[in-house]
Amino acid sequence: MDPWQSTHLGPVEVTATPASHGIPEVTFVLRADGHSVFFGADTLRIAELDEIADRFEQLDLALLPINGLRIRPAFDRQVVMDATEAADLTRALRPRLAVPIHYAFSSGPLGDRLMTKSTRNRPDLYRDATADVAPDTTVHILGPGRTLAL
Repeated sequence: MDPWQSTHLGPVEVTATPASHGIPEVTFVLRADGHSVFFGADTLRIAELDEIADRFEQLDLALLPINGLRIRPAFDRQVVMDATEAADLTRALRPRLAVPIHYAFSSGPLGDRLMTKSTRNRPDLYRDATADVAPDTTVHILGPGRTLAL
C-alpha cells in the first residue's frame, strides 16, 4: 500500500503518511483553509517520516506520541516513539506548534507490570527535549478537555 494517498472529506484534504507500530501503519496530514496538521497516532520514529517535511512545506501543528511503549513479553520491543525521538521528529518536521499525545496510556495495573512498559504522564520530557533540538517550535501540553486554536 502506498502510504502517500490523499482523499477529501468536505474541505479537508486527508493524506496518509508512513508509520510503524511494529508493523507498517499510517499517520496523517490534514489540510484545510491554509492550515496543516500532522497526526502521529502511535508510531515509532522511522526515517520515512522525515519525508513529510519535503512534501508539506509548512506544518502548523504536529500531534506526536511520546510514551515509548514497549512490549515486555517481546523482549521489551519498542512500538511507539519516546519523548526524545518525538523531539527529533519535531526538529525534522519544523511545525509551528506541537502537542504531545499518547503519554497517559495504561494497559491496566496487571498489564503495566506484565505486558507493557512506557513513560507515563511526562509530557515535560518532550517539552524539554524539543526546546533543545527544535527551539522554533512552541510546545503546548493540553489537559483533557482543553482546546488549542490555530
